[in-house]
Amino acid sequence: MGAVAPLVLKFEAFPERNLTVILFKDVTNAGEIHAKLLDRSLEPELALINPSKVQSVFALHLAAHKSIAAHEREALATHTLHSEVVFNLSGLKHITEGLKRFGMAEDASEVLVCRFDATDEDIAATRALVKGIEVDIEAALEGLRDQDAIKKNYKTGDLECQAGVGTIEDAVLARIATAPMR
Repeated sequence: MGAVAPLVLKFEAFPERNLTVILFKDVTNAGEIHAKLLDRSLEPELALINPSKVQSVFALHLAAHKSIAAHEREALATHTLHSEVVFNLSGLKHITEGLKRFGMAEDASEVLVCRFDATDEDIAATRALVKGIEVDIEAALEGLRDQDAIKKNYKTGDLECQAGVGTIEDAVLARIATAPMR
């Protein structure tokens, strides 16, 4: 079976930038990847996200857009553009907590891998790095989503998620969009 085509997100406000996203399931070397991430030896530099905490591709796109905007202003809250995506996706004020909750765990069996402005070599290196099965993001993300954890992490209220008022998606996007920018 051939590799699934990665999802490439484009940014209207930043036409020269893009984000390549690949979802892996049944990952067997998460501990090794996590160790490289922590000691900053991960090549290429990547955003490694727990897909169960991602409400939608649009939420990821919004977090990535905020990250690029911060990078352009030289105002990243984290050390790298890629860690900024994970932090912005969390909608939290505390960087460490955001990275811990939304980043890939060392025992993860699924990981959403993101790379800004990825070259063919970056994609090949990512596929060689992650020992798992590449799956279609659009088809698999909903099945991996942990709606209870998302509600808890974003502190969505019952009223704002009622029919006729709003949805969990609306609440998540509002939290990401309104989280303080530095």
